[in-house]
Amino acid sequence: MNQLTFEELLGEEKTKKNPPSSPLYSSIRKLLESGVSSALEMCECLIKEGLLSNERYSSNKPKDYPEVCLVLDEMVRQDKVELLEVKEKNDRIYQLKKFH
Repeated sequence: MNQLTFEELLGEEKTKKNPPSSPLYSSIRKLLESGVSSALEMCECLIKEGLLSNERYSSNKPKDYPEVCLVLDEMVRQDKVELLEVKEKNDRIYQLKKFH
């Protein structure tokens, strides 16, 4: 019997809230297309656009950072984006895949 992990279950729930047609998904894709690769930098851009809350943890990281990473990870699963680097727990670097 296959069991889902908590992360898989949470990921499925979050991506249902942000399907490819959602404003957040579309905005993240546009940021990737414009060369923004840092998940943290994407959060800051999305906060400025009013798509994310400016609420922050005591570390000053946006509280919506995990949601942005979940959308990006879903793009990785869809083979549209690749995860290039995980900078410890501080940031993640992504890039659009280039198709020939």
